[in-house]
This record gives sequence, structure tokens and C-alpha cells, in this order.
Amino acid sequence: IREPDRVDPAKLKSFLGDFGLVFSIFATGLTAKTAGLSLASTEEGRRKESVRRARGFLAFARELGGGVVAGYLKAAAGENSPAHREKLKESIADIAPEAQRLETPFVVEAINRFESPLGNGLDDTWDLVREQAQDRGNPWVHILPDTWHMNIEESNMEAAMIRHRGRFIGFHLSDNNRFLPGFGALDFKRIVGVLDALGYTGRVALEANIKTSFAEDVRKSMGYLAPILKKEEW
Repeated sequence: IREPDRVDPAKLKSFLGDFGLVFSIFATGLTAKTAGLSLASTEEGRRKESVRRARGFLAFARELGGGVVAGYLKAAAGENSPAHREKLKESIADIAPEAQRLETPFVVEAINRFESPLGNGLDDTWDLVREQAQDRGNPWVHILPDTWHMNIEESNMEAAMIRHRGRFIGFHLSDNNRFLPGFGALDFKRIVGVLDALGYTGRVALEANIKTSFAEDVRKSMGYLAPILKKEEW
């Protein structure tokens, strides 16, 4: 969805319901890129407009019972100076109260350094939101781990997951080559085992590129993941 303000939430909810689906989270990346949004912009007008749009995304997601994930919305290419970082923190501080008021999750995704200038590893991303989440008792601000990005940024993925337990309500599964789980080298039995040991009960999503075809890749990946998720192999 590139322009959520042009989408009727009730119609979208009804459409998804026809397929037994529910809306879970709005990914802001496409909108951010096409509209030139950046929560880290040092151009105050642009930053405030990005904050305004982010608040609108929260209102949109609330109507659908979901949340908002900020990945590329965090910062544009080259915005990696200390000043940009402070502006990003300021923007998150501006958005967090609205997430709490609407009781709608605002999730900041950790994205590797080659794709995002700020908020790369889990420690780095948590530092951006900590003052608005944990320190202020706001249960609606979180971080989002993704195994593809963690494989690049974390020296110990398992330790990072443990260190940030309770700070994420969603978790993205993607193999080390950015294809679906089972197409690369990551040990998802171990990764899911860590989530289980942490008592994780949030959502797990597959986010990856397509190698052969959507249907064929999903069929193969779920054939690999299903017994792991069901613990039939354990």
C-alpha cells in the first residue's frame, strides 16, 4: 500500500476477511521512498511532515487492528551523522505518545548498514527507542529483528535475541541469501528454539526474495519450516 490515506480500512478488512486473513502490520518503506519521507531529516519541515505521516499511518493501522513498522522510514541514504541520529530520536519521541494514545504498535526495524544508515543491529535500534519505550513505560513501541539483517550485523544472533527479549512483538524469518528459510545456510531450528526458550508468543513472518516462483518457494520453505514450528523434529 503506497498511499494508505486513499484506502478505506473497512473495505480492506472485508477484502482480507474473504480469504480468512487479517491485517497485522503496515510496512512504511514504499510510502517513505516514493514520498521522500525521513524521520532523521535535519530539514525540519521534512522531518515534521514525516512525523505527521507516521501518525497517520498509526491511525490507519488502528482501524485494521494492526501496527506500523518503520524501516526505511527511519532515514534516507547518507543520513548517518550524529545530528541525523538525534533527529531520528526526536521523531520517535514525537510519534511514541500517539502510538500509546491509539494503543497501536509502532515498531522500528533493525536493518543492515548496506540498506539503512541508522538502526542497524538490535543494540543500535534499541538505543533509538529505549527512552520512549522502556524508560517511559510505553508498551506500544518496539524493535523488529530480521534474521537476514541480524546475520550481517550481529556477531552472535542468539545472544542478541536473548539480550532483547521482551522488546519485540514481531520477528522476520529470512535465510542468509535473502531467500525463504530452507534455501540458505541459517539454522532455523536453532533460531526457533531460542524464540521458544524465551517464551516468545508474538508473530513470525516470512520476508524474502523469490528464487523460482512464489508458490513453489513457499511450498518448499513451509515443508522445511513446518516440522520445526510444530517441534515434530525435536
